[in-house]
This record gives sequence, C-alpha cells and structure tokens, in this order.
Amino acid sequence: MDASTWAESQYENRSEERAVTFLQRNPRPIRVGAEISVMILYADPVIAAGLAAVLREHGGFQIVSNPEPGESVYAPPPADVVLADYDTALHLAQFTPQWAKNVVIFTDYDSEAKICRAVENGARGYLLYGAGLPELFEGIRSVRAGGVALSPLVAARITHRVKGETLTAREKSVLEQLMLGLSNKAIGRRLNVCVGTVKTHVKSILRKLDADSRTAAVVTAQRRGLLP
Repeated sequence: MDASTWAESQYENRSEERAVTFLQRNPRPIRVGAEISVMILYADPVIAAGLAAVLREHGGFQIVSNPEPGESVYAPPPADVVLADYDTALHLAQFTPQWAKNVVIFTDYDSEAKICRAVENGARGYLLYGAGLPELFEGIRSVRAGGVALSPLVAARITHRVKGETLTAREKSVLEQLMLGLSNKAIGRRLNVCVGTVKTHVKSILRKLDADSRTAAVVTAQRRGLLP
C-alpha cells in the first residue's frame, strides 16, 4: 500500500464515534482563500508522505519543507501548523516550547497518561488514527485559528483526569503488585507494610478507578496507561 492509499484508508475506515471535537478560543481570522502552511514532522516517512499527499490533493494547505539537519528550530515555527507523531511532538514541546501551540499530534497512542502528558506540554491538537480526513483537515484549521482539536476519546481521557482522583505513589506500587496477581499478604511482605494497610490501599484504588474488583482495577489502569 502506497502512502496516498494509506492516508485514504484512514478516511474510509473511520468510525462515527471518533468524530473530532473542536473548540475555538478567540480565533484568529483567516483570509478567505489563504492556504494554511503545514510542516509534517513524522519519524515514519511513509506516513509523512501519505499525509503530505492528501493535504496537497485536498487543497487549501501548503506543505513546508522540514528543517535541514543541524538547522536551528529555536525560532518561531516556519509554518502555521506542525503535524507530528507523538514522540516528535513531545520532543518539540520540551525543547522548543514556542512551537507547542502550533502542534497537532496525529497518532494511535490513546492512553490517558500519554494524552495528558502531551496536553500538559502545550499541544493543542491531538487526533487519533481513524478520525477521518475531513476531521484532520478541520483539526488543522482549528489549531491555526487559535483553537484546539481533540478526538472524542482524547477529550474523554482528559475529562476523566480532571474529574478523577490521582493515585498516590504507594497506591501505584500496590496496583503493580495486583497486576502480578499477588494476595494482600504477599503485597504486604513485598512493600513491608501490614495487611490492613494493603487492604486500605486496595479499597482506595478500586474507588478511584471506579472498579468493582481487583482485576477490573488492573484492566482499567492498563487502558488508561497508569501501569508500565
């Protein structure tokens, strides 16, 4: 499958449940007919080529050349929007924070931990594979206009983090032992705490993860990226 076909398949296999949520905050006006410049920074050259192909084919977007090796990226980004994979986007956010507000992450990483880390580092766009080409185009436009673009699962993960309670370091340690299938007594020996303390932590973990069993807590934690 060539790059263009791959990108088209993302549209054909899209799910209605993954329509993208867009939020505009004090949007900047975009001149009618003006092209939005997009720089594509992807470790996978096939995906990068596919994205460039569909953006060019759609029209309204101008693909900006990537920085040359050794070229400084500390200046303002030379494009309206930077479309990047997860790891590249995080690298940009950490070392060139002035680029973060222009970044749209396009990825299959959907764990709560990864999503929240990206958002906390300033990414305003986070779209998952399968969102569909129209949603991708609109997401780029939204970030260019000063808004944000989030796939619905991404928005749900962020909402859960905001509303939910964070596990303590000790609770995470107990949770890791639960993942191994250890009993309360065995966990107590490993962590050098009494069984009563382990039971208290387990009860708190179940409440915070809204789980009705130890197994359900582990499954939920893995889905949310809370476990290694």
